[in-house]
Amino acid sequence: MSRMTSEYPERVYSSGSEERRPLRERDRSGGISTGWLIAGLAVLGLGVWAAYHFGPDLARFRKMERM
Repeated sequence: MSRMTSEYPERVYSSGSEERRPLRERDRSGGISTGWLIAGLAVLGLGVWAAYHFGPDLARFRKMERM
């Protein structure tokens, strides 16, 4: 019998060989995903907007509360 070879030899690797993995699989293995980065920036932007919008009123309210 003949030995069958894979049509995609770059995808064939043992579990221990990190350098044989395709670059796109190595990049995906860790780090922050794009979705989390966008969500974090959205929360940060919302916080900046709230501080700009409600900041003066909140400072005035806290000042009146201390009187």
